[in-house]
Amino acid sequence: SPKGEQYLRGMAAAANYAFVNRTIIAHSVREAFGQVLGCNPREDLQMHMVYDVAHNIAKREEHIDPKDGQIKPALVHRKGATRAFPPGHAALPTVYR
Repeated sequence: SPKGEQYLRGMAAAANYAFVNRTIIAHSVREAFGQVLGCNPREDLQMHMVYDVAHNIAKREEHIDPKDGQIKPALVHRKGATRAFPPGHAALPTVYR
């Protein structure tokens, strides 16, 4: 629906804002460590991003409809949580399989 699409666009904008905010905070923390310890935090302390994921966002997924057993598109919102996949799942980045 138009209202649903408007909501998704707003949610995407908020997710982008949150990503940039987390990136700036991480950079500022590394800078503070570097100033206090007099070193290069990325190289000397290996302070780098390990994994960044939005934890409050709706995603388009496919799920089995329990009424008819058919796979159907769904919009899933995991409030404050992320989707978990079993080891080796194709949706996981190769490095995390």
